[in-house]
This record gives sequence, structure tokens and C-alpha cells, in this order.
Amino acid sequence: MGRLIRASLKAFLLLFLLVVGDFLYALYWPRTIGPTDVVIFRGSGADAVFAQLEKAEVLAQPWMFRLSWVLRGRPPLHAGLYRFQGRVRGLTILDDLIAGRSVPLNFTIVPGTRLQQVYDLARQAPYLDAHSLPPREALAVLLRQAGWRRVRSAEGLLQPDSYRYVPGDPATAVLLRAARGMHRELERLWAGRAPDLPLQTPYQALILASIVQKEGAPAAQQERIAAVFLNRLRLGMPLQSDPTVIYALGDQYRGKLSPADMRVASPYNTYLHPGLPPTPISMPGLQALAAVLHPAQTKDLYFIAKDGQYHYSQDYAEHLRQIRHYLQGGKAAHG
Repeated sequence: MGRLIRASLKAFLLLFLLVVGDFLYALYWPRTIGPTDVVIFRGSGADAVFAQLEKAEVLAQPWMFRLSWVLRGRPPLHAGLYRFQGRVRGLTILDDLIAGRSVPLNFTIVPGTRLQQVYDLARQAPYLDAHSLPPREALAVLLRQAGWRRVRSAEGLLQPDSYRYVPGDPATAVLLRAARGMHRELERLWAGRAPDLPLQTPYQALILASIVQKEGAPAAQQERIAAVFLNRLRLGMPLQSDPTVIYALGDQYRGKLSPADMRVASPYNTYLHPGLPPTPISMPGLQALAAVLHPAQTKDLYFIAKDGQYHYSQDYAEHLRQIRHYLQGGKAAHG
């Protein structure tokens, strides 16, 4: 009987050592893993996470991996895109999931992006859920949650920036973050605006900033270009900005404005209609907003651009002289 007990104890000890060895091997011994991406969507439970890891074949002993997670108190496993490559320990995989050390996924809105382009980007962004996006014309209603009131369009309401997300995040949540950011920054800049601007509301400043943005000038020129448009508003002159005509044309724009294009019947055509268009024409950057609210102190009413150089004038005769001097045989943007 004693021999049987001793044999059983030895067998048990051997089994215990084998289990412990497997456990240590599974967690601490690095395995060579080819470039492998594991996508954990937001809201995935632990079972779904373990299933994804097992499917990707990145675990030596899946059940040992789960046991280690249980022994650590079942901490939350974060959603994200995880990329494993080279010699990787199972413990490192578990630590990464617990800490959320995933590959950054960023949704980026660059200054000058239009709402249609934002929607296109959202539908192309990897693992971002764009199914919940409302029609573009209805987005302004959703953005009331971000503080925007009495606006007819979401054009211009999203702050250009990079927004971190994880797989499964709804695109609407990302756009709401961008809208809150723009609303907050616009209110801040409006509160510190220069005196005597011919603008009645922060929204009007946003509209003009979107035009300044789409003029495509470098940041160093934006304050002076903003001054040109503000001076025109003071005098009741049409803004005569080509980007507003391009916006009015929409899909009909073919890369170059024709004389017929300049006569397009639209409230966005600032050659035909004085004052500001009804809405912004793009998502302006904070630099363009700051330029509109703190413009250069000039009396300029016109500008031309040639080879990256900007030339300003205060009356039409001078403007014509600059056109003859700088634009002979060349193309330029002008306002």
C-alpha cells in the first residue's frame, strides 16, 4: 500500500511539473510569430478575444493563456489592432491586451477637407464602423449634441485633427469629437477676437475662415488674405473667391473654371452675390480661424499669387498693374 501511495505521489508530482512546465513555456518561452494582426473589436468579451487569438495561431497553449488571465483576476482586455512579429512571449501578448498597447488607428481630417471627403474617409478607414453615419444633410442634427445650434449643414463644423479610435468604434462618435473640438475652439477664438470686425456671429467667422482655407495660401499669408475679404465685407463688395464657385459647381467642376462656371446660379457664387455664402465650404484649420479673427491691419482689397509669392493692392487700378506685371504668360490664383 505504501509503495502505491509513493508511486501515486510521484506520478502526481510529475504531472504537476509537466503542467507547470507547460504553463511557464506557454507564457515565458518566446515563440517565433510571422507578421500577424489580431483585431479585437470594441465590446468583445473575453471568449471572443481568446477565440481571435487562437484563430490567429499566436498562442502556444490557448488554455494556459486563459488560465493566466484568470489567475490575474480577469482584468479587462482592451479592443485594438494588435500586431505580433518575431520572438514573442505569451505573457507579452497578455500584457499588451491588458494595457491596450495596440497599433494606433487614427482618423485624420486635414484643413480644407469637405464634408463629402470626410464621409469618404470614414467609409475607407480600417475597422471604423461607418454604418451608423446619417446622410450628410442630416449630420447637422446629430451635431447638436456637440453644441452646434441653428446650423443648416455640418460643413465646416469638424475640427481638422487626428482622432484615435479602436476597431468597432462608430464613425459618428469620432465626428462628434471633431465637432466638439471645433465648437470649443471657435468659441475661445471668438471671445478674444479683434475689435470692429464686420462679422456678427462665430458662425460667420467660420464661414469666412473656410474660404481663407480653400484659397490655399500658406499660413504666413492667411492673415493678410483674411484682411482682403474683411475689407470687402466692410465696403459691401463681393468677395469674388474662386473656391466658393468651385463649391457651388460640386461634381460639375472639371479642374478649371470657365466663364460659364463663373455665372453659376448659386448663393455660394461670391462673384454674383455680395456677403458671405450660406455655410462654410470646408473644414478650416485653427490657423485660418485665427487669421479671420485677428487679420492683418491693411486696406488691401485685392491679391494675386504667382510662383508662391503674394502681391496685394488697395485699388483696382493697382490690381490691374500687378496683373500685367506679375501674370504675363503665367497662371495665378487671385482675389
